[in-house]
Amino acid sequence: MTTKMLLLTAVAVMLAACAGKDKQAANEKRLDREEKSNVVETTTVTAQPVGDELELNGEVACDERLLRKVFIPCTGRVSGVSHVVGDYVTAGTLLGVVHSEQAADYHKGLSDADAELRMAAREYQMQKDLRASGMASDKDVEAAHNRVTMAQAERRRLATVARIEGLGGANALLRAPISGYITATNIFNDSYVSEDTNNEPAFEIADLRRVWVIADVYESDISKIHTGDPVVVTTVAYQGRKFTGRVDKVNNVLDPDSRTMKIRVTLDNPHGLLKPGMFATAHVMTQRQGERLCCVPTESVIFEHGHNYVVVAEGSRYVRRAIGVAHNSSSYTWVRTGLHENEKIVSKNALLLFNHAS
Repeated sequence: MTTKMLLLTAVAVMLAACAGKDKQAANEKRLDREEKSNVVETTTVTAQPVGDELELNGEVACDERLLRKVFIPCTGRVSGVSHVVGDYVTAGTLLGVVHSEQAADYHKGLSDADAELRMAAREYQMQKDLRASGMASDKDVEAAHNRVTMAQAERRRLATVARIEGLGGANALLRAPISGYITATNIFNDSYVSEDTNNEPAFEIADLRRVWVIADVYESDISKIHTGDPVVVTTVAYQGRKFTGRVDKVNNVLDPDSRTMKIRVTLDNPHGLLKPGMFATAHVMTQRQGERLCCVPTESVIFEHGHNYVVVAEGSRYVRRAIGVAHNSSSYTWVRTGLHENEKIVSKNALLLFNHAS
């Protein structure tokens, strides 16, 4: 092999190696971008009235519309209680049993009603047979039929009451009416429930898929709060995590001592992270009178070299775009130029994709 051929071969090998390295680098860059895209979140750009932020202290509470209380329908001795506060139960779960003389009496009433219904049915059949042979009148048959009707109505009434009260046999069965978390209990095994001690619910069960935050508004800020205002909630338990909701209710009564008024914020809580009793900070977006601009989460805005950027999701691509900021708060930024409604932007961990965006 000549020297020229050796040189050409060496150059070819070097070019192939370089091409392989470039291809490997491109693949690594693509995999890195795909891996990072799995930990980001996107949101749709909406137009909102330009506003300011009001920071309020509050506490997480159960949404009372999703709260159920289980009462004991009679007096008696309690057994079978195995669930405590914080336990998750499904609808129909047996929570406890009350051994009650009242329940036994009610069960006896059901048995008596069954017996009366059987006797009335037999008499009705007998009167129909006698009428067929001419030994009973239509009036006798009608009276027997009325007795059956009354017995059926009484049996249905007793059965309905038993179902409502949870009476099963000689006992009262306490069952969970909904699926959720037990938030309060007022009975324990081998205790006796009397008429004097049966004022509180035995159990309280809350569906925590939606919760409230009850926050205090100072008198000087009351005029800034309106029903429907968007709210971002943060907690000590989940540093850096934000939960979004809206003002659901503004109370009309002022506390004379603290000079504050309560507002209620409703939030979806699909993963059950927010627990009743947690301290929370509600960042209420109060609206100004004036123009509506595109509104994005402040954490989605990246400041670099004197300019503000967002990362826009265009199909499978991520595009870096400069924006003109009109107003911002710790939670939201209003954009005057660079974005349009219904575009999708990266709202969480945008910085991970910023350098790879085109």
